[in-house]
Amino acid sequence: MNTLIKIITGTVAGAGVIAVVRYFSNIERAQAELQIVPNMYVHKISLEGLVLRIDALLKNPTNASFTLKYPFIEITHKNTLVGSSQVVNKDIRIPEFGQVLIQGMMVSIPVIGFVSVVFDLITSLNNHEPVILNVGVITTVDLGWTQVAYEHRQDITLKK
Repeated sequence: MNTLIKIITGTVAGAGVIAVVRYFSNIERAQAELQIVPNMYVHKISLEGLVLRIDALLKNPTNASFTLKYPFIEITHKNTLVGSSQVVNKDIRIPEFGQVLIQGMMVSIPVIGFVSVVFDLITSLNNHEPVILNVGVITTVDLGWTQVAYEHRQDITLKK
C-alpha cells in the first residue's frame, strides 16, 4: 500500500510539473508572438500644432490569453521625439486567438519646442506630401507570475 501511495503521489507531482511548464511555455510564446498594427490619422492641424489620432490593433495568435497595460505611444520624426500620448493606468485583456482594437489615442505635437519639425510636418501635409513618422507602442505584458516590458516600433507614412 505504501508503494501505491508513492506512485500516485509521484504521478500527481509529475503531472503538476508538466502542466506548470506547459502553461509558462504557452504564456512566454504568446508574449513573443503579440502583434501590434498601428494606424495613424491627422486629427487636427492648427496654429498650436498637430494632433494625431492613433488606433492600434493588438493581435494574439496563440492559445494563451493575457493582460497588458494600455499602450503608451511615442512618435519620432528623423530621430527626434515630437510627441507622445497620455499615460493611462488601464488593463486590457486579449483572449486566446483573439484581438483587441484600441481607438482614439491622441498625440499632440505642439509648435512650441519643435518649431522646425512641426513646420516641416505641417508644410508637407498641407502640400499633400507624405510624411514618414516612427510610431513606438510601449506596454507591459502581465504573464501572471511576472510582467515583461514590450515595445514595438514601426514607420508609418502619414498623409492628409
